[in-house]
Amino acid sequence: QDTPANQFGAYVYNQYRFSTNSGTSWSNRNFSSSAGRFINPFELDSTANIVYAAHNAGSFTRWPSAPTGASLSAIAVSNMTSQVSAIAVSPYTANQVLLGTGTIESTGSTSGAGKIFRVDNANTFASGSAAVEISTGLPAGAYISNIAYGTDDNNLIASVSNYGSPHVLVTTNGGTTWANVTGNLPDMPVRWAIFKPGTNLGAVIGTEAGVWETDAINTAGV
Repeated sequence: QDTPANQFGAYVYNQYRFSTNSGTSWSNRNFSSSAGRFINPFELDSTANIVYAAHNAGSFTRWPSAPTGASLSAIAVSNMTSQVSAIAVSPYTANQVLLGTGTIESTGSTSGAGKIFRVDNANTFASGSAAVEISTGLPAGAYISNIAYGTDDNNLIASVSNYGSPHVLVTTNGGTTWANVTGNLPDMPVRWAIFKPGTNLGAVIGTEAGVWETDAINTAGV
């Protein structure tokens, strides 16, 4: 966001495309054609110029000095057993990253899925260290499809793409507890959810059956 000439795209797994001239030309960073997910979630910390992405079970990818940096590291999280399925970078606290988990793509295992971890000082987080789990109230074994920040680090929204599960959850205390605000949404996968700009009460939700919205997510559900 602070360097608009830099643009990012992706191929499968941890293979990326980038431009440093507003898309006039593109270059590749093909780090791995097997580690991560086939459609791999990734987020750019535009202040620190670090890309964070999914890797294999129990770890995440850190690509420093993006987009021109030529090295990538797999960072193990000692208390995370499943595979990253969603990532959010805090716009308020430097180097704070949230990791949501889902089914392990290579095995189909849901063990350890449906959790969110907060990684503090993610830019220097040592492989093998423990992150802060903030999962109370989230549906165990679910696929966390997206996480987004509201007006501060305490207000977060998460979406779940399973059937037969809560689909939209919010927290007002930084993830200490989560509340199900699925409301009158049908039982269908939710792929994305964000707060409306400047509020923690309204949201826009991308689902299997179109885009929905609400102005009262914390009181009346969707």
